[in-house]
Amino acid sequence: MIAEAFKGKTILVTGSTGFLGKSLVEKCLRSIPEVGRINLAIRSSARRPAAERLEREVLSSPAFRRLKEERGEDAFARLVKDKLAVLELDLGRDGLGLTANGLEQLRACDIVIHSAAAVEFDNPADLSAQTNLLGAARMVEALKHAALGRAGAPPHLVHISTAYVGGMLRGLVREEPPLDPGLNWRHEAAVLSSLRGPVEEESRRPEILNRLRREAQSRMGPAGTPAVARATERRRDRWVKDRLIERGRAHANAMGFADIYSFTKAMAEHAVVELHGDIPLSIVRPSIIESALEEPFPGWLEGFRMAEPLILAFGRGILRDFSGLPDSLLDIIPADFVVNTVLAVAANPPPDSRPRVYHAASGSRNPLRFRQVADEATRYFGQHPLRDRYGQAIGTPNWTYPTRGELATRARTALRFVEAAQWVVERLPLGASVADVSDDLNAERERLERGLNLIQLYGVYTEVDCIFDTRNLMSIWEKVPAAERQHFPFDAALYDWEHYFQDVHFPTVVRMSRAETTARKGKQPTGSTAPRAESSSVRAAIDRRTGRSDVLAVFDVDGTLVETNVVEYFLWMRLRAQPLDDWPAFMAQMLREAPRWLYLERRSRAEFQRSFYREYDGLDLEVMKGLGREALDAVTLRRIYPEGMRRIREHKRAGHRVLLLTGALDVVVEPLAELLEVEVDCAHLLTKDGRLTGDLQSPPPAGEARGTLLEEYAGRNGIVLSESFAYADSLSDLPMLELVGTPVAVNPDARLSQVAGQRGWRIERWRMAPGNWRLPMPDPRSPEYREAVRR
Repeated sequence: MIAEAFKGKTILVTGSTGFLGKSLVEKCLRSIPEVGRINLAIRSSARRPAAERLEREVLSSPAFRRLKEERGEDAFARLVKDKLAVLELDLGRDGLGLTANGLEQLRACDIVIHSAAAVEFDNPADLSAQTNLLGAARMVEALKHAALGRAGAPPHLVHISTAYVGGMLRGLVREEPPLDPGLNWRHEAAVLSSLRGPVEEESRRPEILNRLRREAQSRMGPAGTPAVARATERRRDRWVKDRLIERGRAHANAMGFADIYSFTKAMAEHAVVELHGDIPLSIVRPSIIESALEEPFPGWLEGFRMAEPLILAFGRGILRDFSGLPDSLLDIIPADFVVNTVLAVAANPPPDSRPRVYHAASGSRNPLRFRQVADEATRYFGQHPLRDRYGQAIGTPNWTYPTRGELATRARTALRFVEAAQWVVERLPLGASVADVSDDLNAERERLERGLNLIQLYGVYTEVDCIFDTRNLMSIWEKVPAAERQHFPFDAALYDWEHYFQDVHFPTVVRMSRAETTARKGKQPTGSTAPRAESSSVRAAIDRRTGRSDVLAVFDVDGTLVETNVVEYFLWMRLRAQPLDDWPAFMAQMLREAPRWLYLERRSRAEFQRSFYREYDGLDLEVMKGLGREALDAVTLRRIYPEGMRRIREHKRAGHRVLLLTGALDVVVEPLAELLEVEVDCAHLLTKDGRLTGDLQSPPPAGEARGTLLEEYAGRNGIVLSESFAYADSLSDLPMLELVGTPVAVNPDARLSQVAGQRGWRIERWRMAPGNWRLPMPDPRSPEYREAVRR
């Protein structure tokens, strides 16, 4: 019945780059070989023409793996050439942006399956309105226009909607055209589509921009003005998106819907029912579409939908509790059953002008309780536990199903405490020593934010107290011949939920998330011990670039190669050069200035360096050079990281250039560069009559200035920065790290640790040799000290 109905027919599939669209195309090619032609509605993007998108975004999908294996690559290519064609159209434009040839392609279609949609529950309101509502209306209007010049019957339109278009209903939800909620879909589309302009304008109000800039400055200040400006603009974009999401959610909730997705899909049904005219119209309403049971292979899934985030959050301990009605029906339907439903409906057009509605749902045929899903997850993750970043198995939570309001209040209160603690920790002047604490707080903040988001997005769906009727769909199932039922199953009573979750869906979710489920080899760390940083990936990158003189390894010094800073060097040299009786007054003076220096360092590394280096005003240059060379042994080599020394040797053995790029003064850094036999670019003070003035010869090499210096060095020496390495510990080094192909955060401070984690950069922890942790202080009992004081 189904295959015969498609024999020789030309069909059009919209949304073919999406999960359901790909599945429909694959099923037609594999199971309906006598289909005439399949047109795929694809819009050219700014980066790729439509034909290239077909290859890269559709045919390269794993969905077609089975077909390629069964037929072979050459036969598959011939099949694609014979059966598939691209129809360029844009659902965001009136008339779909069709050319004359495109209109003729559309006119030739016998069946149109409209599956294109913005399916996220938290899409911006204007995007949902344009895609889900106006896109559907434009498609119907284009079909009516194309049908005017068509010989024979108009095409059958199968509109893919959602089972939740009725809002949060109770009891039996019938397969009927949508009830009139007293809303005008045209007015709703106009309101939602016009929201972006006012929100964009609001985002540029001075008070909003100033607040966003202060937030960016607090996070990214040491990285320099351009980095702060980019962060401000990213926050402004995020602010606009968040406002559009919130306005869409509030608008949908006010109209009795869970989210903007279900609301715009409901309005789309009103639009297509009103506009379809003589176009035969069938509406398929899937419930929650999840991974395929069997076809094209068990577990076929693309992207995380509704259940996957909840399942992973359960297994990872992110959701330690969740709201919902444990005995309510959670209506889930495998993707291949939805595909078969759509094809069966497409093969059975309505006998008259009245639209037909079909639920692709499981609740009436194979009910699944919300508690059962949690029980299945407990069983699965008990046998296959996910593991935390320490390699420890994560235990499964015991949900008590509190109300959404209670759970959200709990999470928001905890989030405020974590954010306050994180604010304090990130401002402590302890560098890398608080990075682990900051990482833990950041992980907890992300867990709470993720949990709140899941409560907002999906909590309402776990409280649904209705059953979706499937009598219309079952009337088609009864007409399907027994032999064809094996090839196009869509009765939800045919499968078992335990098998689906334990053998198909849960393994798929874990595999897609790339979560660790097996214990690491070798000695396992305890829950209180972080695993040793893995640097093998950096060494592998070095090995791949051996023998290349156009590769540079650039190292920051203080905090990266050496466990010290410019203040400690200054203290050692000044104390080394004055009598012991003068030490208390000198230390008191330094302590008085410390709060101001801490504030400047937090605000900008360059401002701090300019201020601090004025302490050198009037000091004898030659004396400071001598003290700097003494500091090489007394300070630098005692507090240097052995891993850093080894890494420099590895780069030199590989033939790479090595550069120390630092804001430390030449008097303390140049002796180290000579010892390591590497190049150095550092800070230099102006001199007058043989004495230092405290003024820098050029802007401090910090923030964006460091990035500029690196680019100039690369240009002079023929360095390929995309193949080069950079090692640094502070957020102020961000511009330098962003320039190279292999950035490595060494002992990163709290803010750089967050950025590195977000961007997937390598993070390494280097340590001093044991016994050298003490603050470097000259020994007043030593002969060298007494001799220096006499001079």
